[in-house]
Amino acid sequence: MPMPSAPSFISLGHLSFDVNVIDNGPPSSHIPGGAVAFSTLTAQKHGLATGAVTSVGEDYPVNLILEGIDVQVVESEHTASFANYYDSGERTQVLMASGNRISQAAVPSGWTTPDIVFVGPLLHELPTDCVNWFDAKLSCLIPSGWLRRWGHDGAISHADMLPPFRGKKWDVIAVSESEIELLPEQQLFDLGDIVCVTRGENGTSVWSNGEWIQIPAVKTEPVDFTGAGDIWATAFTIALSEGKSIEEAGRYAATAAAISIESIGLSGCPSREQVEARL
Repeated sequence: MPMPSAPSFISLGHLSFDVNVIDNGPPSSHIPGGAVAFSTLTAQKHGLATGAVTSVGEDYPVNLILEGIDVQVVESEHTASFANYYDSGERTQVLMASGNRISQAAVPSGWTTPDIVFVGPLLHELPTDCVNWFDAKLSCLIPSGWLRRWGHDGAISHADMLPPFRGKKWDVIAVSESEIELLPEQQLFDLGDIVCVTRGENGTSVWSNGEWIQIPAVKTEPVDFTGAGDIWATAFTIALSEGKSIEEAGRYAATAAAISIESIGLSGCPSREQVEARL
C-alpha cells in the first residue's frame, strides 16, 4: 500500500458551534464553524491537500462538514460553542462550552513539513510554542483564542497582553482591530514578520518591514460576518505562498472575505475560481 501523502495545508484549533443573535432577533441554530473549518474548506477549494488537527465532541458532524479533509480528532466531551450577539455589526461573545486541549502528540509524524501551517486557537487549546512543532514553508497565526478571557457567566473579553511565547516567529499574524484595542502593537511585531489588522469595511492594515500597507475592503452585501477574518487570513497566506506581493495577496484576501460574508457560515468559503472571477 502506498503511504497517503501528507497534507500541504494543515490547520490546528477547535472546531466550534456558533449561535448568532443579530440586532436582538431570534437566535440561530447551532452553526458549525471555527477557524479550522473556515481555513481548511477555503484551502480545499483552492486545490490544496488539506488536513486538520482539532478537538471536538461527537455532536459535531466532522465527516459531513469537512468531507475530503484529513481530520485528526482529539476526543472531547464537548464542542467549543459560542453565542455571538451582533448589534450594528459589533459583536459580543459568550462562551457556552469548550473542547479539550490539543498537544503535539495529536499531530501525525508525517505532517511536520507542510507548505502552510495555519493555527487558529478559539480558546487556550494550543500552547503558544506550537509553531515549533512544524518546519513549514509558511506559518499563519490567528491568535484570537489566546486573547480571550471569560468569567463564570461566560462573557468574553480581550486581554491587554498575549501569553508569553517561546520559539520562532510566525510568518503571518492576522487579528481584528477590536481584539487588539488593548494590546501594545510591539507585541505583534515581535511575534510575526507580517502583521495584518482587519478593520471590516475600513479594509486591512498590513505591517511588513517596518511600514504599514493599506488594503481597501471590497464592497459587498453582508449576510453573516462569522469566519470572514479566518478566510481573509487563509486566502492571504495561500496567495503569498504562490508568490504574490503583499498588495496582491491583500486584494485577493479582501475579495475572498467579501464573498464569504454574502453567505451563512461555512457555505461562504470561496473557491479560487470565485475569487478570481470577482477580481
